[in-house]
Amino acid sequence: MKAATLLLLAFAATGTLRAQDADPFFAGNAPLVMDASRTGFDPGARISFIHRDQWLQMPGTWRNEQLAAEWCARNHRRQVRSWLGLGMMAGRDHQGAQEFENSFAGFSSAMHLRAGSRSYLSAGINLRWVNSTVGDVDGTWGSQYDGMRYDPGLASGESWTNGNHAWAEAGAGLSFTLKAEEESRLRREPNVLVAGISADHLGHLRLRDDGPPLTAAPVCFTAYAMGKLPDVGWDNGFLSAELITRMQGPIQTGRLNLYVGKDQLNRVRQKGGPALLGFKTGVGYRWQDALLVNAALDWGNATFGMAYGWSLFGTNKMTAGRRTFEFMLQVRLPGKGDGRG
Repeated sequence: MKAATLLLLAFAATGTLRAQDADPFFAGNAPLVMDASRTGFDPGARISFIHRDQWLQMPGTWRNEQLAAEWCARNHRRQVRSWLGLGMMAGRDHQGAQEFENSFAGFSSAMHLRAGSRSYLSAGINLRWVNSTVGDVDGTWGSQYDGMRYDPGLASGESWTNGNHAWAEAGAGLSFTLKAEEESRLRREPNVLVAGISADHLGHLRLRDDGPPLTAAPVCFTAYAMGKLPDVGWDNGFLSAELITRMQGPIQTGRLNLYVGKDQLNRVRQKGGPALLGFKTGVGYRWQDALLVNAALDWGNATFGMAYGWSLFGTNKMTAGRRTFEFMLQVRLPGKGDGRG
């Protein structure tokens, strides 16, 4: 009976959580996970890992991991007006009971064009192969109680069909970037505004269908704006904000994040000196859901970040009080003109 109760709870809550894609808090640090057009915009290469536990009170039931790698294929020997970005992504998503799991792998590419002295336009696409599995459900059922005790030898009278489905899908995005100043070939300037739109789950080419039919995920639309005010108050200090909205089927979500921090941009490490340090910390609000707090530390070419969410404003009683945790690790492989010492 314990498994039956857990399964019913999983199905009920999955109706709320599974209907939408994962929304990583640190998507602004690895934007290709929400918009293919951001792939390879910054010089050098970058590898990002994001782990998100969507319900701390039910450990391991709703969690997802994403791994993304990107490379800026820009010619740094001369000033260019366009360049290509290339990336790869992989991840998995446990939804509800342990037996539900989606995993994916794919690649993305983007073209970046200089539109003005400080502005750029970007367009990108991604292709992904997705595998979804539904496994056996073990547990005790009411029909296995003889009135006094549980007898596993009794037939449960329950049946569960395994499922294994695979398909290919695509995503696309457009974005605009405005720099604080005009960039040179060897010097980076901070992005004072990044705004874009993207769509995921475009097309659904079925590659395998074993078990009960699986409904395709609705197209997920994302719109976002990320602003930054550099050189405020302290050495390499900044204030920044993110506004991200999503619509997927009947689900609409949005969040606003506010940050303060210190950049490493265009700072040079002294020979034999300590690694450069930077930080970013702030608070956020997810619409009709959660209060968010976060902190990230830049140490040399690595960034470590953690975020915590507490559902204090939710209208759904099933998810009221839900707490989330997210961890990010990012490693940058600098290229010429990366702007990091």
